Amino acid sequence: MKNIQYKTFGALLMMVCFLSFSCTDAEDLATPNVASPVLVMVEGSSFPADGEIDVMAKFLELDKSGILDHNVGIDSIPVMDLPITVYVNQTQEVSSLVTDQEGAIMLALTWEELGLTAANTGDQVRLEFTGSYKNVAFRKYHTVRVD
Repeated sequence: MKNIQYKTFGALLMMVCFLSFSCTDAEDLATPNVASPVLVMVEGSSFPADGEIDVMAKFLELDKSGILDHNVGIDSIPVMDLPITVYVNQTQEVSSLVTDQEGAIMLALTWEELGLTAANTGDQVRLEFTGSYKNVAFRKYHTVRVD
């Protein structure tokens, strides 16, 4: 009988320890995790070494007001007149554009403008599309490669 009481007490003690140490609040995160205010869809990732890089990006706001109605669902609304800055290497600005009526921008650059003086097959550059919508900053990364 004592053996069963010790097992029950041990299990109860382990559960109390687990609950007291497993739940902690992280109030001051080093970098706050905030959802992007827009959905960014980017097209175009592989281009020839002697050609121009044409990357199209579309910026949409998601209207979730009808999420519980299967007849409505989530609607995507183009974000017009949104200023977008494109960077390479996090600090080198390569373009500044504004979205059109469709919420889209077309980035047209050469490999030299992206920092590759002699583009070779397999080279790649990471682009960063940045902006701010409804006072929330966002950043979308996209990699382009040389064919």
